[in-house]
Amino acid sequence: MVIGYRLLPCGLSRKETSFEARKLLKQLVAQEAGVTETEISIEKGDNGAPRLSISDTNAYCSISHKNNCVVVGYSAEYPIGVDVENVESNKDYRCIREYYANAFLKGVTTKEAFLYRWTLAEAYAKASGKPLMEVLEINFEHKKLKAFYKKAGTFLICTCTTTLNTFPSPKFYKL
Repeated sequence: MVIGYRLLPCGLSRKETSFEARKLLKQLVAQEAGVTETEISIEKGDNGAPRLSISDTNAYCSISHKNNCVVVGYSAEYPIGVDVENVESNKDYRCIREYYANAFLKGVTTKEAFLYRWTLAEAYAKASGKPLMEVLEINFEHKKLKAFYKKAGTFLICTCTTTLNTFPSPKFYKL
């Protein structure tokens, strides 16, 4: 499992950011899998999530972006989800925290704890294919999710897989 991230110039459109994310994913996969970028295909799945194919073999991937930070994840073996949030955001998280206080956000009392749990919820939703709202209604105490976090400047990156078995820590690359 590998994670790549890149800070982009500010002010890019959503379309430009999406293009850069796919470009980053292809670079990461080519580097890790030892293939050329022409052997890598990224398509949009029925649910809008990216579908990755390497030399006609399906693999797992995830993409997230916030402001000018793009994060991509790739695994040949495990479903994977990634999410990124800006820790300096002025977003008011209290309403969301209070609404899901008896479920996934149970015990969250600070902005930092919220961001860690929120990025985990988003990453898990992507890895599992479940809608985020469904994930947020899960009682977190009963889930044994393994997550990995990395700070990149003002951004918090989370990666998660649905595999409950032991799996190696991901490699993070700033590309």
